[in-house]
Amino acid sequence: MSIKLKTGNLSPGLGNDFRNDLVDNFSEIEKEINKLDSDENSGQITKEELDKLRNDFMKDNEALKERINRILLGVDVESIELIVNRILNEKGVSK
Repeated sequence: MSIKLKTGNLSPGLGNDFRNDLVDNFSEIEKEINKLDSDENSGQITKEELDKLRNDFMKDNEALKERINRILLGVDVESIELIVNRILNEKGVSK
């Protein structure tokens, strides 16, 4: 962010030039603040948000690995029920 404010060149009197310089300074500050706000809304995330996403991903990944292991061992009740119900439906035993 490169802003050149007129803080060093403000006139000593409280005339129109002084007021205009202050208005220009605040206008530049406002533009930069608005630019920062729009940057934040354009997909940039903070380190804390990134860390939270990473932690959530790691938890979900662990849960998925555990579920896959249960399925492979044949001890995942939810998957077994789905498969049994599907087979029963295919054989016309259950609706």
